[in-house]
Amino acid sequence: MDFTRNNIIELHKRIVQFGNENFAQIEKLNLDPNDELDSTYVGMILRQMTINNDLASLMLNKNHGYHTSEFILLRCLIDDFLHISYIVNQPNSEEVIVNFNADALDKNYKKIYDLAILNEETLGGNYPFYPTYALMAQVKEKMKNSPKRQQHFSDKENFKFKTFKNTGQIIRELKDEKYSHSLRRAYFIWRKLSDFVHYSNTAFEEEQMIDPEKDSTYTEFAEIISYSYFTILNCFKHFQNRYNLKIIDTNNLSQYYKNTEHPN
Repeated sequence: MDFTRNNIIELHKRIVQFGNENFAQIEKLNLDPNDELDSTYVGMILRQMTINNDLASLMLNKNHGYHTSEFILLRCLIDDFLHISYIVNQPNSEEVIVNFNADALDKNYKKIYDLAILNEETLGGNYPFYPTYALMAQVKEKMKNSPKRQQHFSDKENFKFKTFKNTGQIIRELKDEKYSHSLRRAYFIWRKLSDFVHYSNTAFEEEQMIDPEKDSTYTEFAEIISYSYFTILNCFKHFQNRYNLKIIDTNNLSQYYKNTEHPN
């Protein structure tokens, strides 16, 4: 099928509707926001719905020929697909979710601590908005004493967190499982779109050669939207299994995406 801009807008809208219909059920559960599994899957669903909604708006109101914004947001959809598809296919998926969040906490702390180093060693220790060593020590103690964070530590005394594989590791260590081909294919597109996250003349020149009405760009967009469907579906399956919810599929997306090679 040759996709048009209107086709892509409609596909995004269908994903948003699929998310909204099912998320309405989740909202009625009055979930505990501190539940690690529930909150992770809720957050992922909302992120997918938000990005798809924003992409539909971008394309609907586009008055120029560049697609940088779409490329960056579509890459986010792929990123989530790679992570969730990998996680739900692990026999210890609940532990992997904890590791996934622990790894993010570790990276965030180190990122902010790097600013403290810059502030203390180069900027005189009082640069506006930059943290200090003293502030980071307070943050560290607060995290170590937080009941919510205990499960994220591998060694609390030495402030070491559990780890999660980076995207490249996930792909390189895949065995020939049912879902492996889908992740390898998605990783190819993810790497290609990574060029557009940070500006370079190479990316600019590449974008100037793109003509979605004539090349395969919109077909690739449609493929990425299918990843988003499976991301949301896999997240909803958590609530289906845990709370006995029924998946609502007004637009029959399960049939539409039936023959795509993605994990169920």
